[in-house]
Formats: sequence, structure tokens, C-alpha cells
Amino acid sequence: MIAVLHVDDEKGLLEAVKLSLEDTGICSVYSVESADQAMEMLRSSHFDAIISDYAMPDTNGIELLRMIRAEFGDIPFILYTVVPREEVLIEAINSGVTFYLQKGTEQGIQTEELIHVIEQAVTRRNAEQALRESESRYRTIIEKIIDVYFRVDKGGNLIYTSPSILQILGYDSLDEVIGRRTDSFLKNPADRDTLMALLKEKKEIRDYGVTLLTRTGNEINVAVSSRICLDENGQYDGVEGIFRDISERKKDESELKAKNLELAEINRELSDALEKLTEVQTELATRNQDLIAREESQKRSAAALKRANRQLNLLSSITRHDILNQITALNGYLTLLRDEFPGGDSTGDCASYLDMLESVAGTIETQIAFTRVYQDLGSQEPQWLRVSSLIPHINISGLTLTESGLNRIKIHADPIAGKVFENLLDNTIRHGGEVSRVDISAREEAGNLIITWEDNGTGIPASDKELIFQRGFGKNTGLGLFLVREILAITGISIREIGTEGKGAIFEISVLEGGYQIEQE
Repeated sequence: MIAVLHVDDEKGLLEAVKLSLEDTGICSVYSVESADQAMEMLRSSHFDAIISDYAMPDTNGIELLRMIRAEFGDIPFILYTVVPREEVLIEAINSGVTFYLQKGTEQGIQTEELIHVIEQAVTRRNAEQALRESESRYRTIIEKIIDVYFRVDKGGNLIYTSPSILQILGYDSLDEVIGRRTDSFLKNPADRDTLMALLKEKKEIRDYGVTLLTRTGNEINVAVSSRICLDENGQYDGVEGIFRDISERKKDESELKAKNLELAEINRELSDALEKLTEVQTELATRNQDLIAREESQKRSAAALKRANRQLNLLSSITRHDILNQITALNGYLTLLRDEFPGGDSTGDCASYLDMLESVAGTIETQIAFTRVYQDLGSQEPQWLRVSSLIPHINISGLTLTESGLNRIKIHADPIAGKVFENLLDNTIRHGGEVSRVDISAREEAGNLIITWEDNGTGIPASDKELIFQRGFGKNTGLGLFLVREILAITGISIREIGTEGKGAIFEISVLEGGYQIEQE
């Protein structure tokens, strides 16, 4: 059954055409009343042909034809209309119509004509598709064949060849070889006469050896298989065939003999080596036992180290808790003393001493809290961490953080690597002055990954660029950038500052090759 889509704004005509066409047993007809409905049906169902009226309210038949050609290609399209032929015929042809049929008054005659043009259009399209597919398959085979396919006319001129000839004979373009006499490629042009005599006698030859010359004059041995071609009258019309390069095969045959001699010598050497290998295996077995024992010892040591680390962390947590309790008590007593001596006393300015004590207590409390955050530094196995997840995503008034491409990048780092970027942000806010923007980006350079943290603040003096990473340097705890370098160093990652004073700070984090992964977009 031929699937037909009929488009017409007259319901009565749609029903009449559907009944008359389906009564023939040749077509299955689906009817729609507008171009929009037709396009919707084509996107969801397969149709072998389309029948369309020309004059329709929203979109006429020519416009529908253009839409279908643009989206669905060469589906047979039959323009079936009462509009006189001369008004739309030229436009329809220019738009790619398959058939034009003017509506008549006798339904039986119109049905026969419609069936005829539908069958003709579908048959022609199927034949064209089959021909294109056949030509495409043939062309693909010829263009990808490793051997060289050739066709020679009865005058001895090369009229067709596969592109593989270019690689074998060293030419750049088929234009350099097409049209040349075949004997011009032969080292001995007389070989062509011998080959042709053999072909006329046997009509076909296989693996006939000849020597060709490449474009640069080098010799190449080929095996030719070819046959005589005849025209429609049975007369000689040339030769076609294939040839393949057998230079390597001949070279391999001579090399094989030499290799066999070498292998015999190698076999004798292998027998001697086998005896020595047996001795080495015995020695390796002994060493392997020693290594197993050493590995077991290392495992026990690692387990003991983990237990000790857990105990130290527990001790640190308990000690920190006790110290914080004492600090809380100390702050309470300081508050009581300040209430007791609100304006100082006769022996001195107690209020200033109380300020100093409160400042010292605050510093101790800050440092104790700091140790809680970093107590697990280096105690866990490094992990693959996505860089974008390490960036602090917080809203800070007047400060804009931008990042580019970090979501596709992972680095192998300590699990607390997020503290690196938290400290960089804290450093920017504390020491950058009037900072309004921070840009975070990454690039590959000389096999390494460079992650850049750049702000538009006051920058860092050249004399302080290395000091800022030393313990105790700075106005706060003096541990922020020091611990940044320590966290990164656990997995071999380095950091430096390369900004210009007055223009902003630029921190470059360098991750060695193998320590990072970049996912494809």
C-alpha cells in the first residue's frame, strides 16, 4: 500500500478523494485540512506521496511544497488544484513539484489520473533512491579500496582509477594520471604489448607481475589482475582491472629467510638464558618472601600510625575543649573585674590591663579554634576534588567572584583543600584594601595546570611575596597563607604570588602533570 497524505481545505473533496483512491486497493490516504496539520503529520508518520491543493486560507500549496522540500527532501508532491495551470505551473516547477494535476469534473477520470501519477512518482523516487544508494556503495568501495582499480580505453589511455593510485605511485592529484597512456607508467613499455596479447588470448589474467615507475622514478613491483571490456555490440572497448603493490611481499620473502637463520641462533641463546632464568626465579622467590614480610610489617606500622593519629586527634580535641572552658571562665572573671574597677584605681590604670588581658584571651581562643579546623591536615588519603566545589560561594557586599571552566577540572589534593580558597578569600578581604573583584581561572602550561586567583586590590610589596607564606607573618594569626602552602604541598602542588603592588594580588597554584583531570565538554 502507498501511504498518501492529502491536504485540502474542502472536507467534501477530502472524503471523496480518500474513498476513490482507497477503493483501488493501491493507496492508504490520510486527510488534513491545513499546511500546519500536514507538517505535523509528516514529523510523526511516514508518507510515500503528498497531494495538495493550491488555494488554501493560511498557506498555499506552493508555500507548503517549499516547507516540505526544506525539511523532508524529495517526497513526491502532486499539486492538485482548480487554479488554471498557467498561473501556478512555473512557480510550482521552480519549487520542485513532482506532478501538476488540474481538478476536473469527472471523479472517475481524476481518480485514474491521480493513481497513475502517484504510482509513477513513487516508483521513480524509489528507483532514484536505489540508484543513488548503489552508486554511493560502489563509489565508497572504489574510493576506499587499498588495491588500485583502473579502466583503460581501447586506445590504451587511462580513463578512470581509484584514489589509491596516488599513494602507491606518489602523485598528488588524479589529474596527473588520468588521460595518460598506460605504458608510460611501466618500467619496460613493451610489457604492455605482452600483457595485451595475453589478455586477447585468455580474456582475463590474474596476478601478472610487472614493474611500474613512481612519480620520482622509483621502481615498484605490482601484481595485475584484469579483463577485456566489450561494448554493447560485443566489440573490444578497453580493459579494466586492479593491481596491488607486492614490493613489500618480495622484500618480506627475502627477509624471512634471513630471519629464520637468526631465529635458529636466538633459539640456542634462549636455551642458555632459560637455565639462567631458572636460577634467577629461585632467587626472586626468596626475595619475594622477604618483601611480603616487609610489606606486612609496613601494614602493621601504618595501622599503628593511624591509631596513634586518632588518639592524638582525640587528645587534641579534649585539650582544646578544656582550654576553651578555661578561656570562657577567664573572660567571665575579666568581666567581673571590669565591673569592679570601671574607671581604674589609685595604683594604676586597671582598665588598660583588662583590655590587654581580653585581647590575649581572644587571640588564644582564635588560635584554639584554628587548630580545630586543621587538626586533620594530612591525616587522610588525598582525593580527586572538583575545583569549582572548593571555591567559597558566598555573597559579600561590594565583592564579585567570577570563575571560568573550573567545573570541568579535578585536582588530586588533601580533603581539606577547600581551606586553601577560603584563606585566599580571607586574605583578599583583610589585606586587599578596596577590592571589588576576584577572578579565578585555570590554564594548561608546559604540561602543568595553573589555577589563578587574581584580585584588583592594593597588591603585595615585592619584598613580602615570599614572606607572606611564612609562619607568623602578617597582622592576624600569621597562619593563613602558611597553611595554604602546607595543604597544597601534601600532594606536590605549589603556590606563588606574582601580582604588582598597587594593581592587585595574583596567586598562581601549579598542579603537576598527573595531578589533575580535565573533563571534555
